[in-house]
Amino acid sequence: MTDSISSAEFREALAHFGSGVTVVAVKDAGGPVGFTATGFNSVSLSPPLVLVCLGKKASVHDRVVEAEFFGVSVLAERQAWVAEQFARPGVDRFLGVPLTAEPSRAPLIEGAIVQLECGRHARHDAGDHTILVGRVLAATIASGRPLLHFARRFGGFVADGAAGASKGASKGGHA
Repeated sequence: MTDSISSAEFREALAHFGSGVTVVAVKDAGGPVGFTATGFNSVSLSPPLVLVCLGKKASVHDRVVEAEFFGVSVLAERQAWVAEQFARPGVDRFLGVPLTAEPSRAPLIEGAIVQLECGRHARHDAGDHTILVGRVLAATIASGRPLLHFARRFGGFVADGAAGASKGASKGGHA
Protein backbone atom coordinates (compact mmCIF):
# COMPACT_ATOMS: atom_id res chain seq x y z
CA MET A 1 0.00 0.00 0.00
CA THR A 2 1.29 3.46 -0.85
CA ASP A 3 1.46 6.38 1.56
CA SER A 4 -0.86 8.47 -0.55
CA ILE A 5 -3.31 8.22 -3.41
CA SER A 6 -3.81 10.60 -6.29
CA SER A 7 -6.52 13.24 -6.21
CA ALA A 8 -8.30 11.41 -9.05
CA GLU A 9 -8.29 8.09 -7.15
CA PHE A 10 -9.50 9.78 -3.97
CA ARG A 11 -12.27 11.59 -5.82
CA GLU A 12 -13.39 8.33 -7.48
CA ALA A 13 -13.42 6.48 -4.15
CA LEU A 14 -15.51 9.18 -2.47
CA ALA A 15 -17.96 9.25 -5.39
CA HIS A 16 -19.07 5.85 -4.11
CA PHE A 17 -20.19 7.23 -0.77
CA GLY A 18 -23.90 7.98 -0.94
CA SER A 19 -25.00 11.22 0.66
CA GLY A 20 -27.87 13.60 0.95
CA VAL A 21 -27.91 16.80 -1.08
CA THR A 22 -28.17 20.30 0.35
CA VAL A 23 -28.12 23.86 -0.85
CA VAL A 24 -26.25 26.23 1.42
CA ALA A 25 -27.10 29.89 0.98
CA VAL A 26 -26.40 33.29 2.49
CA LYS A 27 -27.56 36.81 1.85
CA ASP A 28 -25.35 39.84 2.27
CA ALA A 29 -25.13 43.35 0.87
CA GLY A 30 -24.43 41.84 -2.57
CA GLY A 31 -27.62 39.76 -2.48
CA PRO A 32 -28.10 36.01 -2.11
CA VAL A 33 -25.44 33.42 -3.04
CA GLY A 34 -25.46 29.68 -2.58
CA PHE A 35 -24.04 26.37 -3.69
CA THR A 36 -24.87 22.67 -3.78
CA ALA A 37 -23.20 20.73 -0.98
CA THR A 38 -22.97 17.02 -0.29
CA GLY A 39 -20.24 17.69 2.29
CA PHE A 40 -22.73 18.32 5.10
CA ASN A 41 -23.05 16.63 8.47
CA SER A 42 -24.23 16.99 12.03
CA VAL A 43 -21.54 17.76 14.61
CA SER A 44 -23.21 18.09 18.01
CA LEU A 45 -26.62 17.83 19.64
CA SER A 46 -25.77 20.17 22.50
CA PRO A 47 -25.26 22.77 21.27
CA PRO A 48 -26.92 21.90 17.94
CA LEU A 49 -24.09 22.18 15.39
CA VAL A 50 -23.75 21.21 11.73
CA LEU A 51 -20.87 21.50 9.31
CA VAL A 52 -20.54 22.13 5.62
CA CYS A 53 -17.39 21.88 3.52
CA LEU A 54 -16.74 24.53 0.87
CA GLY A 55 -13.93 24.52 -1.68
CA LYS A 56 -11.65 27.53 -1.36
CA LYS A 57 -11.72 28.05 -5.14
CA ALA A 58 -15.53 28.19 -5.24
CA SER A 59 -16.83 31.50 -6.56
CA VAL A 60 -19.01 31.95 -3.46
CA HIS A 61 -16.39 30.87 -0.89
CA ASP A 62 -15.52 34.23 0.64
CA ARG A 63 -19.09 35.48 0.84
CA VAL A 64 -20.34 32.26 2.44
CA VAL A 65 -17.59 31.85 5.04
CA GLU A 66 -17.79 35.55 6.00
CA ALA A 67 -21.57 35.60 6.44
CA GLU A 68 -22.92 35.76 9.97
CA PHE A 69 -25.83 33.44 9.06
CA PHE A 70 -26.38 30.70 6.50
CA GLY A 71 -29.27 28.48 5.51
CA VAL A 72 -29.12 24.78 4.74
CA SER A 73 -31.91 23.28 2.64
CA VAL A 74 -31.97 19.46 2.53
CA LEU A 75 -33.38 18.86 -0.93
CA ALA A 76 -36.33 16.62 -1.72
CA GLU A 77 -36.08 13.88 -4.33
CA ARG A 78 -37.91 15.99 -6.93
CA GLN A 79 -35.41 18.88 -6.56
CA ALA A 80 -32.47 17.46 -8.55
CA TRP A 81 -32.83 20.42 -10.92
CA VAL A 82 -32.18 22.78 -7.99
CA ALA A 83 -29.03 20.87 -7.03
CA GLU A 84 -27.82 21.00 -10.63
CA GLN A 85 -28.53 24.72 -10.93
CA PHE A 86 -26.72 25.58 -7.67
CA ALA A 87 -23.72 23.53 -8.83
CA ARG A 88 -23.46 25.37 -12.16
CA PRO A 89 -20.90 28.19 -12.37
CA GLY A 90 -21.60 31.52 -14.02
CA VAL A 91 -25.40 31.50 -13.76
CA ASP A 92 -27.96 33.14 -11.51
CA ARG A 93 -28.38 30.16 -9.24
CA PHE A 94 -31.56 31.56 -7.69
CA LEU A 95 -33.34 32.13 -11.04
CA GLY A 96 -36.69 30.33 -10.92
CA VAL A 97 -35.95 28.68 -7.57
CA PRO A 98 -38.78 29.26 -5.09
CA LEU A 99 -37.64 30.46 -1.68
CA THR A 100 -39.59 30.33 1.56
CA ALA A 101 -41.44 33.52 2.32
CA GLU A 102 -39.42 35.99 4.34
CA PRO A 103 -36.62 33.90 5.78
CA SER A 104 -35.34 35.86 8.72
CA ARG A 105 -31.61 35.15 8.40
CA ALA A 106 -30.74 33.31 5.16
CA PRO A 107 -32.35 32.09 1.93
CA LEU A 108 -34.08 28.70 2.21
CA ILE A 109 -35.38 26.59 -0.67
CA GLU A 110 -39.14 26.08 -0.69
CA GLY A 111 -40.10 22.40 -0.81
CA ALA A 112 -36.92 21.19 0.88
CA ILE A 113 -37.56 18.40 3.38
CA VAL A 114 -35.48 20.16 6.03
CA GLN A 115 -34.58 23.84 6.36
CA LEU A 116 -31.98 24.94 8.88
CA GLU A 117 -31.14 28.52 9.80
CA CYS A 118 -27.62 28.64 11.20
CA GLY A 119 -25.37 31.20 12.82
CA ARG A 120 -21.67 30.94 12.04
CA HIS A 121 -20.03 29.14 14.97
CA ALA A 122 -16.51 28.41 13.62
CA ARG A 123 -14.40 28.12 10.49
CA HIS A 124 -11.58 25.62 10.05
CA ASP A 125 -8.91 25.41 7.37
CA ALA A 126 -8.88 21.91 5.84
CA GLY A 127 -6.59 21.61 2.82
CA ASP A 128 -8.33 22.99 -0.26
CA HIS A 129 -11.60 23.42 1.67
CA THR A 130 -12.97 25.43 4.55
CA ILE A 131 -15.10 23.64 7.13
CA LEU A 132 -17.88 25.98 8.18
CA VAL A 133 -19.56 25.04 11.45
CA GLY A 134 -22.96 26.52 12.17
CA ARG A 135 -25.11 26.63 15.26
CA VAL A 136 -28.66 25.69 14.30
CA LEU A 137 -31.01 28.47 15.36
CA ALA A 138 -34.21 27.19 13.74
CA ALA A 139 -35.35 24.08 11.89
CA THR A 140 -38.34 23.30 9.71
CA ILE A 141 -39.12 19.70 8.80
CA ALA A 142 -41.46 18.69 5.98
CA SER A 143 -42.58 15.35 4.65
CA GLY A 144 -41.04 13.92 1.54
CA ARG A 145 -38.22 11.76 0.29
CA PRO A 146 -34.61 12.98 0.19
CA LEU A 147 -32.53 13.63 -2.90
CA LEU A 148 -29.41 11.46 -2.79
CA HIS A 149 -26.07 11.64 -4.59
CA PHE A 150 -24.08 8.52 -5.50
CA ALA A 151 -21.47 7.83 -8.20
CA ARG A 152 -21.90 11.38 -9.59
CA ARG A 153 -25.64 10.94 -10.11
CA PHE A 154 -28.76 12.07 -8.29
CA GLY A 155 -31.44 9.62 -7.26
CA GLY A 156 -33.97 8.69 -4.65
CA PHE A 157 -34.19 6.55 -1.56
CA VAL A 158 -35.75 3.11 -1.66
CA ALA A 159 -36.41 1.55 1.74
CA ASP A 160 -35.36 -2.03 2.23
CA GLY A 161 -38.44 -3.98 3.34
CA ALA A 162 -36.28 -6.23 5.53
CA ALA A 163 -34.95 -3.22 7.45
CA GLY A 164 -38.38 -2.49 8.88
CA ALA A 165 -38.66 -6.04 10.26
CA SER A 166 -35.56 -5.57 12.39
CA LYS A 167 -36.46 -2.08 13.57
CA GLY A 168 -35.95 -1.80 17.27
CA ALA A 169 -34.21 -5.20 17.45
CA SER A 170 -30.90 -3.59 18.34
CA LYS A 171 -30.37 -0.87 20.89
CA GLY A 172 -26.68 -0.54 20.12
CA GLY A 173 -25.00 2.84 19.95
CA HIS A 174 -22.85 4.45 17.33
CA ALA A 175 -19.60 2.83 16.32
